[in-house]
Amino acid sequence: MGKTLVILESPGKVKAVSKYLGDKYEVVASNGHVIDLPAKELGVDVKHDFKPKYIVIEKVGQAAKILKKIESLSKTADKVLIATDPDREGEAIGWHIANRIKKINDKIFRVSFNEITKKGVESGIKNEGEINTNLVNAQQARRIMDRLVGYKISPFLWKVVSNGLSAGRVQSVALRIICERDKQINEFIPEEYWSLEGLFSSEKEAGFKTDLVKIKGKDFKITSKEEMDELLIKIKKEFYKVHNITKKKVKKTPPAPFITSTLLQASVNKLGFSSKKAMSVAQQLYEGIEIGKDGAQGLITYMRTDSTRISADAIDDVRDFISKKYGTDFVVKKQRVYKSKKSSQDAHEAVRPTNVNYEPKKIASFLTKDQLKLYQLIWTRFVATQMADALYDQTVIDITGDIYNFRISGRVNTYKGFLQAYIDTSIGEEKEEEQKKKMPVNIDVGQTVHIEEMNPAQHFTKPPGRFNEASLTKELEEDEIGRPSTYATIVERLITQKYIEKTEKKLISTELGNLINGLLVGHFPELFNIEFTKKMEADLDSIEFGDNDWIELLGKFYNPFEEVLKETMSRSAEIKKETVQPVGEKCPECGGELLFKWGKNGKFIACGNFPTCKYTRSIETDGENNEPAEKEIVGKCTKCGTGNMVVKIGRYGKF
Repeated sequence: MGKTLVILESPGKVKAVSKYLGDKYEVVASNGHVIDLPAKELGVDVKHDFKPKYIVIEKVGQAAKILKKIESLSKTADKVLIATDPDREGEAIGWHIANRIKKINDKIFRVSFNEITKKGVESGIKNEGEINTNLVNAQQARRIMDRLVGYKISPFLWKVVSNGLSAGRVQSVALRIICERDKQINEFIPEEYWSLEGLFSSEKEAGFKTDLVKIKGKDFKITSKEEMDELLIKIKKEFYKVHNITKKKVKKTPPAPFITSTLLQASVNKLGFSSKKAMSVAQQLYEGIEIGKDGAQGLITYMRTDSTRISADAIDDVRDFISKKYGTDFVVKKQRVYKSKKSSQDAHEAVRPTNVNYEPKKIASFLTKDQLKLYQLIWTRFVATQMADALYDQTVIDITGDIYNFRISGRVNTYKGFLQAYIDTSIGEEKEEEQKKKMPVNIDVGQTVHIEEMNPAQHFTKPPGRFNEASLTKELEEDEIGRPSTYATIVERLITQKYIEKTEKKLISTELGNLINGLLVGHFPELFNIEFTKKMEADLDSIEFGDNDWIELLGKFYNPFEEVLKETMSRSAEIKKETVQPVGEKCPECGGELLFKWGKNGKFIACGNFPTCKYTRSIETDGENNEPAEKEIVGKCTKCGTGNMVVKIGRYGKF
C-alpha cells in the first residue's frame, strides 16, 4: 500500500506537517503557483468565453521540476491530498495541480489547514472534500480581469508617455487615492484660529487649568489676535461660579481580534513595519517555528482573513487561561463576540495564536526580534478580547460667568481589566494618555472661583495627513477596494513603478505618478472610479458563492471597456502631445523645440523633431556641453543669511 501524498503551497510548512502526519504520508510543496497565464502575452482568448491560456511558469521556483516530482510521487501514492492555502489563490493552485495529475491518479481530495499545529493538521486531514470550483472561478475571473486591464491599458501608457509603465485595475485606483490626497494638501490654505486656557482658583483650591468652550451657549471661533485681545478684556470683567459637576463611570472595551487589514495597520503604526514585512513575518509565524522540545509549531492561524470570528474551542481556552493567570474577575462574564463586516467572506477565523499558553515571554528565545514583536501584538490583542472592560471615573466641571463657559474634564482608571494584558507584554497599544490637566478636588457647585490668568494660543488649521501604509490600508478597506492580502503588493508595485515615493514612512505621489493618474482618470473615468471598482469587487466576490457566472461577468465588463479603449487608443498621438512640456529652448543641433519627456530612467530633455534629430540631455545639465547646469540664484537664504537660494526641479516642478 502506497503513501498518501500531501501537497502544500509553501515549503516552510513541510517539516511541521510531516512531523504531525508521520511516515504514512509524503509531504511536498508547490512553491506557490506552478501554472499561470504567460507573462509575455495576454494569454486570454476574449472571443471564446475568455478562455485562459495556462502554462507552466518559467524561472519561478523551478516549476517544471516541482511538477515533475509531484507527478512522479502521484503514480505510487495511495491518494493525493491538495493542502494548499485555504483561500482563492490556494484553491486555484490546487486545481491546476489536480488537473495536471488526474490522469495519473484520480483519487484527489482537498483538505485545509487553518493552523499548522497537530490539532489543526489532524482536523484538516479528517475533513477531506473536493476542490471548490466556485473559489477557483472567483480567482480565475479576478486574474483574467486584472490581466485584461493591465495588458490592454499599459500599451496606451507606452504610446503616450514611455515604455515599461503599467496600469493595474486596483493599483491605479490606489494611486488615484494617493494623488488626490496630495492635491488636497498642496492646495490647502491654512485658516487662523485661537483657543483660550483659563487658570482659576478658589478658597480651597489652588490654580487649575480650564478651556473656554462656549460663548453665549454656542461654540465660538476666534480668527485673529485683535478679536482675542478684545475677548480677554471682556472675560476679565465677569464673575465666575462652578455651574455644574458631572461624575460618571465609563468603560472601555477591547478591540476586535485582528483581521488582515487591522493587523497590517497595527504593524505599521505600532511596530514600524512595512506592509510587506508584516505579511512576511506573519507567514513565518503561521508556517511554524522550532519551539525547543516541542519542535516546529505554527504559532498563529491563517493570516489572510476578513473575519473576526473565533472558534468555540479557542474562546474556551483563552477564558481558562485568563482565569488562571489574572483571576476570574478578569474574565468577561459573557463571551464577547465581534461582528464582521457585511462584505466579509468569513472563510477563516480571525488572526489569533494557535496556543494561548505560548506566552510571548516564554517563547521569546525561539523567535527573532521581529517575530516576537508581531507575535506579542497578535497574542495580546486576542487575549484582551475575552477580558473584562477597563473602568474609569470621569469628571466634567463647568465654570460659567454671564456668557462665558470654561470646562475641565478628566478621568481616572479604577480597574485595569483588559489593559492588564497590554501592560504585561509592554506593547503600549492601549497606553492611557497622561492627565493633561490637574483636576480640582475641593470644589462644589455654586462655589465662587476667580480667574487668575488667561493663556491664549494661536493655531492654524492643518491639511489632511499624507497617507502611510497603515492609513492607505484603512482607506482601501473602507472603500472596499481590492483585498487586504493584496495591499502590501499594491504599495510595493506603485513604488517600483516610481508612481509614488516612500519618504519618512509617508507615501507621496511623484510627478510621474500624477501624470499617469491624470491620464487614466481623464480617459478611463468609469474604470478607475472608486464606486465602480467597489461594485466590481463585490461582483467578483459573488462568484465565490455561486451568485454570478464568471464568463458572463467578464463579458459585461469587457465589451464596453473595449469600445472605450479603441476610441482612446485612436487618439494616442493627440493625447501624447498633452503629456510633453516645452523646455523653452531650441535644440542646439537642429534648432527644433526642446521638450520634457519620460523614459525608463525618469524625466529628460529631448528634441521635438525625434526621430529625425536624436538630441537628448539630462535635466540637470546645460544645453551646450551637457555639463551640469548653472544654478539660477534668486537671493540669499532667509534663515542663515549666507547661503544662496537656488531654483531646483522637484516632483512638482521648479521650486
